[in-house]
Amino acid sequence: MNIQTDRQSADGSEVIRRLAEWTLAPDPAWSDPRVLQQTKLILLDTVACAIAALEVPTPRRVAALVDMLGGTPMCSIIGRAEKAPILSAVLMNGALVRSLDFNDVQFFLKEGKLSVAGHCSDNIPAALAAAEHHAARGEATLSAIAMGYELFGRLRRLMPFTSAWDGTSVSGLVAAAIYGRLAGFDAETQANGLAMGAIRCATPSVVRWGKLSGAKNLANSLIAQSGVQGAMLAGLGITGPLEVLDHRGGLFQVFDPALGLDSLWAPLDDAPYIMTSGIKPYACIGTAQTTVAAARKLHPLVKDRLDRITRINVVMADLPMIRKQQGEVARRYPMTREAADHSFTFLPAVAMAEGAMTDDQFRERRWENPDMVRLIEMTELSVEPGLAERAPGSMPSRIEVTFDDGSQVAEECLFHPGHSDPDRGLDADAVCQKYDEVVRPHLSDAKRVALREAVLDCEHRDIGALMTQLRDLG
Repeated sequence: MNIQTDRQSADGSEVIRRLAEWTLAPDPAWSDPRVLQQTKLILLDTVACAIAALEVPTPRRVAALVDMLGGTPMCSIIGRAEKAPILSAVLMNGALVRSLDFNDVQFFLKEGKLSVAGHCSDNIPAALAAAEHHAARGEATLSAIAMGYELFGRLRRLMPFTSAWDGTSVSGLVAAAIYGRLAGFDAETQANGLAMGAIRCATPSVVRWGKLSGAKNLANSLIAQSGVQGAMLAGLGITGPLEVLDHRGGLFQVFDPALGLDSLWAPLDDAPYIMTSGIKPYACIGTAQTTVAAARKLHPLVKDRLDRITRINVVMADLPMIRKQQGEVARRYPMTREAADHSFTFLPAVAMAEGAMTDDQFRERRWENPDMVRLIEMTELSVEPGLAERAPGSMPSRIEVTFDDGSQVAEECLFHPGHSDPDRGLDADAVCQKYDEVVRPHLSDAKRVALREAVLDCEHRDIGALMTQLRDLG
């Protein structure tokens, strides 16, 4: 294929320039009331996930690095009284949002099959830092986040399903685009900012496959930090390789030009991507949310006879992503927290036993307890053709439990409580309920309610005031 096409100008820069213009455009979709409401609900959920992770090991280790590096106080870190340099704030808040694997998840059609796009709220810390640094108002910040979600989805569609690169690779451009929009860049500066963000974005898929490590929870934060840094350098006059998206020496292997680079700036012809973003009711991998929901339904039926279970059959949608995840041997008998919250064998076992799926289900290496090991050993994973068709846009599950006397119980979940309908968006009550549940142990009732109200009214406020509330959580 000849990569030099008529889309390009003589210096090969037209793709990145067209994309820059699109990221800065005042598209009315980003300020549509439905989109603003959806974005606020996702922001509320993201804040809740960060607060819930304040005492989790990975963010605490990142905090030690932030303290070690020091620097000019510029932006707020959630739960810390002192401000930090903007790049430290992006990294630290990103670690908080991601470390419990509790923040939102996006599915999308990839090669005709539903697949996982990723977790675009990983980039909200970049938006909040940029908004605070540039004194942006709430509505402008929400619009920038909605644009970032759209760019996230469009870039992910340019990554082949068999790609060796992780989906977080898109966030170098997404974070740079959000920053430049909130910084008020002109199109030329934005183009260079996107190019600078792009040159550090490519991340191998091993961060999310195989023997999962702590890098799973930091991959996007590191990329977003680099994207913001690249955009800031562009703001100071540094130029980037503007042909980075369609040159064979650029990101040709990450974002395949054959899949249509011009789709990046095409007009919206469907619901904005953010409207498809679901929240996770449970602190685990997005493709297991319906599995956990079914397991929780089974809890009252099995909790008093766990020792009599002889077989657990977890039936999931027959999709390439599900088959790939079911085949991950390291997840069957998890050895780390990162593997445990991605384990299709441990998650239903502990949810059936305890009727919940929060951070508590992972404490003291619960997956290694003899009762859990026994249930994991008798768990079989399978897929069922036709199950996905019954729940468009979801990844449904069914669990069938057999006891020693031959009796059986079963429960199915087609759509979990955090599913987002593209036309109606998220259920506000479900989002607020999750917020209250995960934040209550960390905040007084007065501060919990005040923060919730501030986020849900943030389009009328200065983001700096919201960030002050997020620092003062004591």
